[in-house]
Amino acid sequence: MNETKLTIFYVMILSLLVVSTGCGSLSLKDDKPKEVILKAADVHPDNYPTTKSTKYLAELLEERSNGRIKLQLYPGGQLGEGKTIDDAMAEGIIDIDREGIDRYSKDVKMVQAFMMPYVFRDSAHEWKVLEGPIGDRLKEELKNNDKIVLAFYDSGMRSFYSKKPIHTPEDMKGMKFRTLSGDVFKNMLEIVNAEGMNLAYNDIYPGLQIGKIDGAENNIPSYLTAKHFEIAKYYTLDEHLAIPEILFISKQAWEKLSPDDQKLLLECGAEAGKYQRKLWAEFTQEGIEELKSQGVEFITPDKAAFRNEMNSLYQKYPDSLALIKEIQAVN
Repeated sequence: MNETKLTIFYVMILSLLVVSTGCGSLSLKDDKPKEVILKAADVHPDNYPTTKSTKYLAELLEERSNGRIKLQLYPGGQLGEGKTIDDAMAEGIIDIDREGIDRYSKDVKMVQAFMMPYVFRDSAHEWKVLEGPIGDRLKEELKNNDKIVLAFYDSGMRSFYSKKPIHTPEDMKGMKFRTLSGDVFKNMLEIVNAEGMNLAYNDIYPGLQIGKIDGAENNIPSYLTAKHFEIAKYYTLDEHLAIPEILFISKQAWEKLSPDDQKLLLECGAEAGKYQRKLWAEFTQEGIEELKSQGVEFITPDKAAFRNEMNSLYQKYPDSLALIKEIQAVN
């Protein structure tokens, strides 16, 4: 039995012990308040902005419930990732998870529009959308997919970085980039006469070394921690993509909570979301300063020039076109 399975087994046994001693792991509706124990997972390490924020949520819940509600976080992928987490949530072993909304693009129709390049002008625009009526509709669609959103988390704006400077779309001509999988990103690069390649994340560094690719794209902290700056010294702040993350509780765990506990969880979740955005902004700024000290050149292009190239791309996705226009119209 591997370490992840052992940890999940241990968590499952703890849950059974809690139930057997008369303190249900979740307080039931129409019952007097009982101790609530919620279990959360995150693949990121203990000191990452998302894990720090979920721990902050745990502190808020315990404080405002006078110690009755406890949230236990298992960071660093202790409980696995992907399908392993999905299965554990379905079995009630894990109650809360944090994921990028791109994971649900096949099941939640709205997500496709959020994954379009340059649909957001900048981070401020992204958060106006998420905190407005469009964000509320996205939460409702996710709820219909058995995910109750407690908070949107920031994962930064993704930009291109490369071994030669990029100031305009024309500068990308003939270049090869590692991108996220999917036809959207392949089509995006074809429009600017570049080529998108599917490479595993760990293959980006050697791919840059041997010239298999000329660049890649990601947020600033990932560019730093993966050390891609050692080879690709130019980071162009085109900010073509933002993938919001959600902190959510499973529907089955949610429905076992009393109405008062549901309300408290949503209130504390909203505060944790704002705290995470603050931590992410600080995390990103620290990354910029470190990268500059390592000789990275940050390029601020005319983003409108890149965005204007994408009109033909949007036309390829008629089912998302109305929502794309609605998002772009938010001021």
